[in-house]
Amino acid sequence: MKRPQVLIGAAIFLIALVIPVFVRNDYFLQVIFRLFLFATLGLAWNLVGGYAGQLSLGHAAFFGIGAYGLALLSKGASPWLAILGGVVASMVAAVIIGSVSFRLRGPYFCLATIAFAEVVRLIAKNLPNVTGGDVGTPVPSLFPQNTMMSFYYACVVLTIAAFAINAWVERSRFGYYLMAIREDEDTALSVGVNTARVKLWSLLLSAAISAVAGALYASLFLFIVPDPVLGIELSVEISILPMLGGAGTLLGPVVGSLVLETANEVFKNIFKEAHLLIYGILVVLVVLFLPEGIVGTLMRKLRWFKAAPPPAFAATPPPGPAEESRRVPLPQPE
Repeated sequence: MKRPQVLIGAAIFLIALVIPVFVRNDYFLQVIFRLFLFATLGLAWNLVGGYAGQLSLGHAAFFGIGAYGLALLSKGASPWLAILGGVVASMVAAVIIGSVSFRLRGPYFCLATIAFAEVVRLIAKNLPNVTGGDVGTPVPSLFPQNTMMSFYYACVVLTIAAFAINAWVERSRFGYYLMAIREDEDTALSVGVNTARVKLWSLLLSAAISAVAGALYASLFLFIVPDPVLGIELSVEISILPMLGGAGTLLGPVVGSLVLETANEVFKNIFKEAHLLIYGILVVLVVLFLPEGIVGTLMRKLRWFKAAPPPAFAATPPPGPAEESRRVPLPQPE
C-alpha cells in the first residue's frame, strides 16, 4: 500500500509544480501556498504524532522559533544563515522538551509541548526590545524580487522534502522502531529499542522541518506578531490535519491539508463569520465516522477487499469438454 501512496504524492507534486504556468493570480497562489505550508507542517507532525504515537499540541513553538529566528538573527547576517540559526534553536528546544518528557509515561509529553509553546509565546510578547512585543517585528525577504511565485515554489520544494523524509521513515529501521513504540512501548523496550532516544530523534526532525516552514511564512508577509505564529490555535490546526487525513500514513497529512484548507477557504467566502462553525462541524463529522482518517480508512477497506475469502456457496462452473470426457459413467440400476 506504500507504493501507490508514493505515486499519488508524486502526481500531486507534479501538478503543483506546473500550476503557476496556468495560474498567475497572486491570491490563488497564496491560497495554494498556504495549503502546501500546512501539508509540510502536517508531515512534520506526522513523524512524532503519527509514526511514534506521541501527541504534540505545541508545534507552533517550533514554527514560531523558526519565524523569529529569521527576524532576529538576520540583522547583519545572511537570511539563509538566519534560517539555519532558527532550525538549530528549534532543535535545542526539542531536546529540552523531549529529553525530560520522553522518559515519562502518560500525557506528559503532550502537556510539556502545550506549556513550552505558551512560554515561548509569552516571552515573545513581553520582550518588546528584542521581539517587538505585541507590536511585532519586521522580517527580511528571502528572495530579491519577493514575488509570490518564488515563495510558492520554495514551499512546494519544502513539502516534497518533508514527504521524502516521511517515505524514508516508513521504510527504514528507524521508522519500524517508531511504529513499534506506537503499538506497544513495553514490547519495544523488551527487544532492545531505546525508546526515549528514538522518540527524541523523531522530534528533532519534526522541529527542524517546522522551523523552516515558519521562516518561509514569516518572510512572505515581511512582518510577524506573536499570536499568529505561536498561538495554541495554530498547534491544534497542525495536529488536526494529519488526524483527518490519516495519522501514520504517508499521504494523510497532504490529504488532510487539501481537504481542510480548501474547505476553510471556501466556507470563509460563502458563510462569512459562520465559516468556523461549519468548519468545526466538518471536523467533528470526519472524526466520528472516519476515526482512522481518510487515507487510513481507504487503506483498510482496500486491504479488506483484497483479503476477502470467496463466497462459501459460489456456483461451481460447468465442466469443460476435456473434463467431461475423463469422467467414468456411473452404473445404471437394472
